[in-house]
Amino acid sequence: MPFVPEVISLLSIQLAAFQALLLAASAVHKLIGRRRARTVAQEFAGVTPSLAGVVVIAVAMAELAAGVCSWIPSCRAAGAVLAVLIWGGYLSLLLRAIAAGRRDVDCGCSFGATQRPLGVFQVVRNLVLIGIAVAVGLLSANGAAAPVMGSQALAAIALLALYGALDQVMALTPLRSGEVL
Repeated sequence: MPFVPEVISLLSIQLAAFQALLLAASAVHKLIGRRRARTVAQEFAGVTPSLAGVVVIAVAMAELAAGVCSWIPSCRAAGAVLAVLIWGGYLSLLLRAIAAGRRDVDCGCSFGATQRPLGVFQVVRNLVLIGIAVAVGLLSANGAAAPVMGSQALAAIALLALYGALDQVMALTPLRSGEVL
């Protein structure tokens, strides 16, 4: 099957483009909504109020750097490593909050405020994102790093839209019997 390496290369580029867009969108979201991001840093991550603003800027810059590097073939593996560290850090904070019984705290994990308690969805989502970053890093390190083409950028935008839609669907609370819309 001579086309398998080509398919893997295309998949690697597609995943890298999605990762780049998601990280960049997350960074911009933190910078635009700094008030919410500072509250999340304090309540979810346990950062002191005096450092919360600095932490938000630092995390947003790390996400932006990981996103830019994920887009550029020559530093894609480094972007993937940084993405693993970022999403691994978020995962550890999620697990810490869940273990402490703090399921109702806003983790800042979505692009909008959510009333859904922390649980399996957020943990699995971060594990999948870490898996994508690992795949991008490994495939990039093995020579599958190529520039993102226009169609791949459009597909990455579509994946980002699906990611956002899934996030919104998972934020819905199921209706209890007898409730009226």
